[in-house]
Amino acid sequence: MAEKADVICNQAGQPTLRLLENGRLVDFGGKSIGFVDSGSAYNYKGKHCGWYKGGILRDRNGDCVGFGEEVTDTGHPSLPFPSPEPLEAPTELEPPRPVTELPPTPPIESLDWSEHTLVSLFL
Repeated sequence: MAEKADVICNQAGQPTLRLLENGRLVDFGGKSIGFVDSGSAYNYKGKHCGWYKGGILRDRNGDCVGFGEEVTDTGHPSLPFPSPEPLEAPTELEPPRPVTELPPTPPIESLDWSEHTLVSLFL
């Protein structure tokens, strides 16, 4: 089983994604959702979807989509207490990582929650 670096919770505090040591984002069903490279979050089509910094995953508008176990970023909305982690399924093989688009200039970090879910961010 791949080593986890962080667990990303949604707005309700439900653990939704695992961030693995290689930057890969996997749901608890074992499916690859996207990946983080140099602080930018991408889907497997190479589209820039947001940023992951200081334990906060943000969309392209700077709104918070999720949060990790150790949040050090101070500009974020009120975070709920995380629920216990669900059992994780075996992790599927990672799809090939595509050539990624250049990330835009990051927006000002918002204190709001995004309209995106942790999964819809990467669609």
